[in-house]
Amino acid sequence: MNRHDFTNKIITLLGQMINAGELPIIDFVKRSDSEQYRLFKSGFSRCDGTHKISQHQRGKAMDIYFIDRSDGTKLAPPAKGLEYWHDRWQKLGGSPMIEWDQYHFE
Repeated sequence: MNRHDFTNKIITLLGQMINAGELPIIDFVKRSDSEQYRLFKSGFSRCDGTHKISQHQRGKAMDIYFIDRSDGTKLAPPAKGLEYWHDRWQKLGGSPMIEWDQYHFE
């Protein structure tokens, strides 16, 4: 999947989330090599940005978090569940959920 295809498909997924009543917010779409390395050194990624390249560096990954509807300021799991949204993402052509990075969509 190229960046244009990724953009179109992630927009479709976000639209489905919003239409289902979820409150998604996006984070970490495109990362520089140095930002990727910093996250790797901090233990937040298994990709070092040089030998193992993250799809974020290629602009083909996005982290999607969800606002808690009852509070409006805190993060919470999506009402339909992460498995549901990853299943929808796979049907659009995306990769399966990564167990240790469940809010990551690539």
